Amino acid sequence: VVHLLVEALADCARDRVGALVVLPGRQPIARHVRGGIALDGALSAPLLKSIFDVHSPGHDGAIVIERGRVSEFAVHLPLSTSFEQLGGVGTRHGAALGLAELTDALCIAVSEERGTISIARDGQLRQLASPHELADALRSFVTAQK
Repeated sequence: VVHLLVEALADCARDRVGALVVLPGRQPIARHVRGGIALDGALSAPLLKSIFDVHSPGHDGAIVIERGRVSEFAVHLPLSTSFEQLGGVGTRHGAALGLAELTDALCIAVSEERGTISIARDGQLRQLASPHELADALRSFVTAQK
């Protein structure tokens, strides 16, 4: 799961395709999110690229990954009002931080404007320097959930 997700999101960043991914932690996220279309699809780079393609109806929402599968797409997350952390970033980052402020989920935002990857966790938004940092953050998160 980690390798597939890192590869797909690194490709999105390189190609300047925006993306928003949620990996729920132990706390439920359902009461904080709206909308969404059930999918239960095998995680793959082609699936993620299809969902986040600008011509896809769900491209502006988030995907939720549970047990290594894409459980939903086109999910709307709550927006953060932590303007000091959100200076210069877009709505995807505000949504990632918003859910990370309310739950223990790990949220990943790919900026289509800058081609960067950021993670939001425990109420903090952090831009990553490389896909390797994303892999480390994902491994740490997955390990902590066991």
